Amino acid sequence: MFGKKKGMKDRYIIAVKDYEATVEKLKNGELSLPYPREIYLKMIESQSSRTNDLKELKKFARENGKRASEVKHYWEGLIVDGYTLLNVEYTEVIPSIDHVCNNNTVKFICAC
Repeated sequence: MFGKKKGMKDRYIIAVKDYEATVEKLKNGELSLPYPREIYLKMIESQSSRTNDLKELKKFARENGKRASEVKHYWEGLIVDGYTLLNVEYTEVIPSIDHVCNNNTVKFICAC
């Protein structure tokens, strides 16, 4: 097929602070977030790719249909601040992903 690749429906880029510790705390119920932890666990388990390495950032951007030159500075800043970038699936209509991922632990970055 020729032409531009269509965006993946219901796929988003989110950033998770201290990924390993956050996932562990979510599973153990030790982390308090605005919405039920099952929403966050389901979203994190649906990831198709992730990075917390500046060397892999360009590849991650390309895999997700973004130009590295457009997202590099913001995404680099997030990684330096201790965030891991994830490509996740979120199919719920309510609450919307920008509400779910609007805190210091989980941030909404963009749609794919």
